[in-house]
Amino acid sequence: MNEVWHDHIEWALSWPWSARVAVLLLSAAVLGLTWLNVRQVASLRRRAVLLGLRGSTVVLLLLVLAQPSWVSVSQHLASARTAVVVDRSASMALGKADARRWDRALQAAKALVGDGSVDLYSFGETLEPAKNWQELAKRRPDAEGTNLAAVLRGLASLRRTAPWKAVALISDGLDNAGVRARNPSGATSLDADTLSDLRQLQAPLHAIYVDDPEPVRDVAVAAVRVSSFGYTRTYVPVAVDLEVSGLADVSGSLTLQLSDNGKTMVTQQVPIAGPARRTVELEFQPLHVGTHILEAAVVPLPDEVTIANNRAHVGMRVVRDRTRVLHLAGHPSWDTRFLRTHLKGNSSIDLVSFYVMVGQGAGSMVSAEDTTLIPFPAKEIFEESLSGFDLIVLQDFPFGPFNLEQYLPQLTQYLQGGGAMLVLGGPQSFGAGGYAGTGLADLLPVEVARTANDGGWVGGAQKLTVTPIGAGHPASLLGRDAQESTAIWQKHRLVGRNSALRPRQGSHVLVTDPAGEPILAVGELGEGRTAMLASDSLWMWAFGADVDTEGDSNREVQRSHYHRLFEQLSAWLLRDPDLELLRIDAPGEPVPAGKPLSVGVQLRDGAGQPKAGAALRYAVVPLAELKGEAATDHNGPTTDPRGLATLRLDGLEAGAYLAVVEAEVDGRRQRASAAVIVAAERIEAAQVQPSDRLLQLLAKASLGTVYAGRAPSGGLPVPPVDRREGAMLADKQHTDLWSRPEVLLLLVALLCGEWFLRRRWGLA
Repeated sequence: MNEVWHDHIEWALSWPWSARVAVLLLSAAVLGLTWLNVRQVASLRRRAVLLGLRGSTVVLLLLVLAQPSWVSVSQHLASARTAVVVDRSASMALGKADARRWDRALQAAKALVGDGSVDLYSFGETLEPAKNWQELAKRRPDAEGTNLAAVLRGLASLRRTAPWKAVALISDGLDNAGVRARNPSGATSLDADTLSDLRQLQAPLHAIYVDDPEPVRDVAVAAVRVSSFGYTRTYVPVAVDLEVSGLADVSGSLTLQLSDNGKTMVTQQVPIAGPARRTVELEFQPLHVGTHILEAAVVPLPDEVTIANNRAHVGMRVVRDRTRVLHLAGHPSWDTRFLRTHLKGNSSIDLVSFYVMVGQGAGSMVSAEDTTLIPFPAKEIFEESLSGFDLIVLQDFPFGPFNLEQYLPQLTQYLQGGGAMLVLGGPQSFGAGGYAGTGLADLLPVEVARTANDGGWVGGAQKLTVTPIGAGHPASLLGRDAQESTAIWQKHRLVGRNSALRPRQGSHVLVTDPAGEPILAVGELGEGRTAMLASDSLWMWAFGADVDTEGDSNREVQRSHYHRLFEQLSAWLLRDPDLELLRIDAPGEPVPAGKPLSVGVQLRDGAGQPKAGAALRYAVVPLAELKGEAATDHNGPTTDPRGLATLRLDGLEAGAYLAVVEAEVDGRRQRASAAVIVAAERIEAAQVQPSDRLLQLLAKASLGTVYAGRAPSGGLPVPPVDRREGAMLADKQHTDLWSRPEVLLLLVALLCGEWFLRRRWGLA
């Protein structure tokens, strides 16, 4: 390889002529003023020295402004070569044994090696050189991505040492990086960035397209499309894009499942026969506010080439636009009236109410159907519309007259699926209303015993006692903190209560009578919540007439406790995030496996202030293995002064998990959970069917050709200009002269020398 060097100076000065003339005139003016000044010196030799120093300074400044560089150019003669580039991404491993795409690509590359002037490369996400075909054949098709843009830029940078005669790209065409993103389906020409990269090769790009003799069998969930937000208990449409290939000879159907936070919500059968690309419309009903991660998955079929693309995820935010409340009252009463007024007064509540107008003691001649103004629509409520309500309120409602027993399976399913129910007492409720021994009693947070001599109802005024749990529980917190809340409860009383009630294991009794009988209790049933209040005299709170006013005569404050209690109860039953003392902020989208996964935790005390220094315990349980309450068996971080902490959940394999966090606040256990989805890295598995679309665009733009499956028998065609044995290439080396430290030192020396001599010779 012959090499010739040429050296010269280049100037970076690119000012317009007007600026250049102005700089020269300014320099001349400086020198003229200097001459007028040094004329005061008697010695002609001293005048010349000062004028020379000033002139040297001006010349040096002009040189710095012009930015001269010393350029050494090396020209050498290099032989033109052919680049053979083989795709070794994971999709190239598909196909039958000994006939994989990778095997066929290697055979095509081997056929091009005989030329002798061939450089071999493989690529996935980057370009990788190979010394010879044997080294290339030892590599495995396991790269996690396909980046055609990296191939073009890598070959362009290598062209500086040797020109390319031609480029042979052997691939299935499944790019999943910039070229595919910038040139979506339907593009008829390449984008500007890809064209620029292609022109840097200065050679034709020929593509050898490696497809499959027979389409591989595969079902892929290409995408899940849903609105970015939805409303609770309102059906949300979901579109699932499927790609089916290689199954033309298979009958039957696919099983498509839609899961919400790991729980299967919809299962639908999709016929296999049909278009290769199709969209399946589904819908689901979110039950809670917060982040919901949807997963669409197809049950794998036998002989699928891969199952890594059988599922896809998408996140959405669910909010509550209005609260839908079903209010069923056993009879008209003051308690019924005040509760209905409270609910109607809230503009965010959609209220549906039904009343029994005639009590059970009206006589045997009055049927259940005659006790309401219209026939009680039990079937419509409990079989057709139940899932559309956020909260069900049974107020002094008897069990027997309306055949509730036949609808208990629907009510149980509603609660276990995330519904909420509040049962208010009275002479026709709990034991007095025939609940004992029924399925309805099993849904309550208390056990209902068989009625004794009192018939399940005890009259008289009842003082109230707050339990240690109830003092700070968000459902019964009537003050700013547990102490103030306890004092408020002690001021109030109730007239009449339901008897024969016992705490149920796993539930919480918040308020009792002086004998310890439950008055207010809450509990959880599956994903739903229930609460009970064993009296029908809470309406007296709205008057403020039940309070012992000794030392406290503020009736408005007393009456507000009625509304505060129902607001707190409703918010707790509906899992209002603002009411929870312990909150989890989990990622709203699936996190790829191997990536850092963080879950934020926020803890507050009963007064709503940040809870600092609290030790957290947590557990991460696969949703498929979750049975009952997950045990928090891991020690977590401690909350900071803002009540915040972060859990690092690394090392999780792909799947759906439930992250559970526990903390203790004022002696009461707080517990929160959130779904976390870890998605498999499937960038290569997302596409399995080969496509020559991008290869055709690349070849067309570079005046190349696309060949199917194998190299052309006569070798790759090259333009006549590239038939030369070699080409002159030039390398340039730039050395800046103006920015060297010697220049700065010389400038300082000139200025200091002139200043010293001027002072010594008496000039200002």
